Amino acid sequence: MNTKGVRRWVDRYERAWREQNSAAVARLFTEQAQYLDSPYEVPRIGHDAIAAEWNDPRPFTMAVESITADGSHAVVRVNVFYSEPEQEYADLWELDFAEDGRVERFVEWAYWPGKPFTASSPD
Repeated sequence: MNTKGVRRWVDRYERAWREQNSAAVARLFTEQAQYLDSPYEVPRIGHDAIAAEWNDPRPFTMAVESITADGSHAVVRVNVFYSEPEQEYADLWELDFAEDGRVERFVEWAYWPGKPFTASSPD
C-alpha cells in the first residue's frame, strides 16, 4: 500500500463515517478486523462491532495532516473537529492493510485539549 492508496482509503473512511454508512464498513475493513480506540483498549472485532462505533451523527470536519506508508502498514495524522458540543482531537491512526486493500487492524492514538500526555503517579 502506498500513500495514495492510503489516502483513498482515508477518504472513503471519512465519507462512510460522515454518512453513518455502516454498510461501508465491509468495504473498508476485513471480516475479523480489530478496531482499537487506543492501543490499550480491548479491540472491537468484526464489521458489526466497528459499525456500532460509528453511531455518532454529530457534524465534524477532518483534516489529514500527513500519511506514511511502508508495505502493509500506514500511519495517518488527522485533526478532527466536532460541533455541538465543540471538541477537537489530534489523532494518529495505525493502519494494517490486508492484501485486498481493506484494513485488518486500526489503532487510534487520540489526544485533545486538556488531556494529560503523561502517566500520573498514584498518591
